[in-house]
Amino acid sequence: MFFTRVLERISSTWRLAILQGVLLAGSMALCVTMASWALRGDLDTIARAVVLDDLGEYSVLYNRAGLPGLSEVFTAGKHEDDQGVRITTPDGNVLLESIPAAAADFAWPAQAPASLQSGGIFLVTLKHVASPHQLLAGCQLLNDGNALWFGRTNAEDKAYEEHIRRNLWLAGLGALGLALLPLWWFGHQVLRPVHEMMRSMQTLAEGRTDIVMAAPNAVPELRAFAVAYNRGLARIRSLTEELQSANDFLAHELRTPLARIRGNLEKFHDSTDNPAAHDAAARGLDEIDRATQLIHTILTIRAGENEALKLHLEPVGLLDLLRQLHDLYLPAADQRALKLSLMAHREIVLSLDRQRITQAIANLLDNALAYTPEGGGVEIALEVSGAAVRVIVRDTGPGLLEDELETIWQRNARGSAACSQSPGLGLGLSLVRAIAIAHCGSAGCANRSGGGAEFWLELPM
Repeated sequence: MFFTRVLERISSTWRLAILQGVLLAGSMALCVTMASWALRGDLDTIARAVVLDDLGEYSVLYNRAGLPGLSEVFTAGKHEDDQGVRITTPDGNVLLESIPAAAADFAWPAQAPASLQSGGIFLVTLKHVASPHQLLAGCQLLNDGNALWFGRTNAEDKAYEEHIRRNLWLAGLGALGLALLPLWWFGHQVLRPVHEMMRSMQTLAEGRTDIVMAAPNAVPELRAFAVAYNRGLARIRSLTEELQSANDFLAHELRTPLARIRGNLEKFHDSTDNPAAHDAAARGLDEIDRATQLIHTILTIRAGENEALKLHLEPVGLLDLLRQLHDLYLPAADQRALKLSLMAHREIVLSLDRQRITQAIANLLDNALAYTPEGGGVEIALEVSGAAVRVIVRDTGPGLLEDELETIWQRNARGSAACSQSPGLGLGLSLVRAIAIAHCGSAGCANRSGGGAEFWLELPM
């Protein structure tokens, strides 16, 4: 479980680097082990051959020139410090012994084996009393019955084997460094562009449609993907702009016909004596008012997004405004068994469009009351943070999903908590943000740690 959590926090680049490093290290260890094993076998074979060969040469030399000749030749040969020679009698007396210090601490046999025949050769491996080195000793019976002993230690072989092993490890480390170059290329040409694309996708998911996916240093396949993606995104953006323009045009053009229809219905409503017709005309007037309000909302959002919304600025006391809204919404809260509280004690006067700001805060209160379950609470707060003032509406409702914190502000977008019984077209929060932008401010939301959500309207001082 712990390993899984740690692994999830490691990036793909490091995962691949660790995996490749482990595989290469294992391969290197296997290669060095196999090479050492094969080299050790070859060196043992060579050592046996050297001992057998020298035994043959020295036995021939002894049989021809005797003990002085053998001693003279062995001394003149300047043998390495890891070789030694002995001549012993059948009863174990030493006639000649030339053993270097490196081979002196080995327990040489005192006599030749009793089973050894004349001309026969006996090989034995001797261990050192204090070091891991070994000595391969050979014994051969001479013509006069004496025994010729010749041995060599494996110190030189060990040093050579260690030298080869060290060079193999160095070569392996060099190969590991070269093997990491493709990993660097993969991270630079593939993973980094993929991360940049993911950030672009995240920005797009948050509601930004003006982004462009770029992968200038990526592999050709990713660059082709980015081009195709940008084409599709441009097409979607173009269709969205056309749809919004069409909506704005229709909203603009429908205002005059709706006004005329409303005027005619008012005349009919005031002049008719038929109760049914009078009631039908009243319902028609209500529907026209709703359609007109929808049109005004769409046009207001459009003007606010383009920073072209006309404002009628005047000094507005926010504390007084929030008290009025609190008193206005208190009966609706009581009807739904909700607690509506006002957390504001300091009057702050700003230059605002009173009607627009009231409309924005009212939309936030409408949503809070609509989505807070019975027995919950809604709080209106006024806070000052630096050079900005925040009007905050908090609730104890279901809250928002993480991916809804930004998309909820788009036109016609509704949260996951909305249902068919909750009326609305998803324009309320878009209108709030448009009004905030028109006042050079902003609007946002967040989930509360104890449950529910809070929406705020931030205005500059």
